[in-house]
Amino acid sequence: MSVSLPETMFDAFDQSVGAFVGMDIDLGRAAHTVTKALDYVGVNDRSHGRRVGLICHRIAHLLGWERERRHFVLLAGMLHDCGVSSTVVHKKLVDEMEWDGAEHHCERGDYFLRSFPPFQEYAEAVRYHHTRWRNMPEHLDRDTREYANLIFLADRLDVVHVRFVARHSFHQVLLNKREILAELEPHADLLFADHLFAAAKQAAEKDSFWLELRDEFLDDAIFETLDSSDYQVSLSFDEIESLGELISLIVDAKSPFTHYHSLRVADLAYSIAGLAGMDYYQRRILRIAGLLHDVGKLRTPDEILEKPGRLSDEEAAQMRSHTLDSKRVLKAIFPNTPIAKWAAEHHEKLDGSGYPFGWSGDRIDLPTRVLSIADIFQALCQKRPYRDRLEVDDVLAIMDEMDAKGQIDSTIYNLVRVNKNELYQTAIREGGSELV
Repeated sequence: MSVSLPETMFDAFDQSVGAFVGMDIDLGRAAHTVTKALDYVGVNDRSHGRRVGLICHRIAHLLGWERERRHFVLLAGMLHDCGVSSTVVHKKLVDEMEWDGAEHHCERGDYFLRSFPPFQEYAEAVRYHHTRWRNMPEHLDRDTREYANLIFLADRLDVVHVRFVARHSFHQVLLNKREILAELEPHADLLFADHLFAAAKQAAEKDSFWLELRDEFLDDAIFETLDSSDYQVSLSFDEIESLGELISLIVDAKSPFTHYHSLRVADLAYSIAGLAGMDYYQRRILRIAGLLHDVGKLRTPDEILEKPGRLSDEEAAQMRSHTLDSKRVLKAIFPNTPIAKWAAEHHEKLDGSGYPFGWSGDRIDLPTRVLSIADIFQALCQKRPYRDRLEVDDVLAIMDEMDAKGQIDSTIYNLVRVNKNELYQTAIREGGSELV
């Protein structure tokens, strides 16, 4: 079944589809942007991944590594915590030198990076970045062992550095840099290779090593180091979608109650858009927005996402901020496309009762209407901390009330009602997508 919709509702699509069939992307900047999204997990410390990447690069320079290896470990260092989306796990990583279970996020990071072909080469170093130097598997080549261990060293050094800054003024770092590094000294040759630690001690003597870690200097230092021409690649639509799936996996891993949510919303949006008569590429762009619509929730504490009861007003306000966090990340990854706009507006309601902008009526375009309905439908179909999964007729009863209040698009919602059983099976299915 398809419906006839006003031509003007397709304008946003028509302006972007042609240029989006393929896309040139700077992998260095893509890694940087993914890392900034991941840094939301820290809530109060939002630069750890980028600092680790830069520390890796500066130590690699003192090791005399050639430019290609230095840049490799910079990107791998920035991406090293892509398996961490839980604020509980993040707290363990910043509070403890070693802890049981650290391998889990390394394994997830390896899996996530392998899902996006341009990042596959960094996966193995990320997989072993919490493995002691003495325990590195023999099957790894020398370069990979050094990459992984240098990331481990940089990661732990940044943790010690952040603890020091929390207790002192920043400029005290320059007066106590040897003492900061000395906290890691007992672990040299056990956790860390001697030659890597020796280079770290040499790098840490420079004031610039520490000053560049400050937020106001950090990104400038990274981008001065990276030459974008080295990382410019052309991605096919399939590869663009795989980048979206990589990020969605990270987001959905944040809580057991959100596993597959982004993927299922994306698949529902793709199907509903097809029922509405949108063409193939229009649907696929909307699917990418569905994959990424909740990326801003990385910043939402686990205890809010997993709270079994009603959220307090303050908790609800914190939850609502995820929409603009999503917009900020997605504008950087997908500039000159409507993806960030749709993700930011998927909680808007036609009667003006939604957020964050309170748009109403024609201010909400067709793809946003489709994405909103897909998100509501899937969330109601999925088990949440405060209720079990709802059956399809119970889902529709709730959405019927929203339709009666004029909050959702009646024409699009009618497509869901007519195709309820097929869409319900999409909403509750686990595993990868079968749609594209």
